Amino acid sequence: MDKVLHCDCGFEARAVYEEGLVAEIERHALEAHRMALSHDEALLLAFRAELGGVVPSWHPVGGPSGEESSDL
Repeated sequence: MDKVLHCDCGFEARAVYEEGLVAEIERHALEAHRMALSHDEALLLAFRAELGGVVPSWHPVGGPSGEESSDL
């Protein structure tokens, strides 16, 4: 069964195994949002998604408020 994480931007990360999902989250955060998430930050997002909990949104440096922000 696939593990899935939905980003606020509409992107959907999907992988069979947790490590694949973590890699997809890290790649998407960097490529789409210019955010270099640590492995642990991406793992936390994957874990929250797996539990079906609310996954917080994050904003790249210079996000909507113009300040660095992370709701992790």
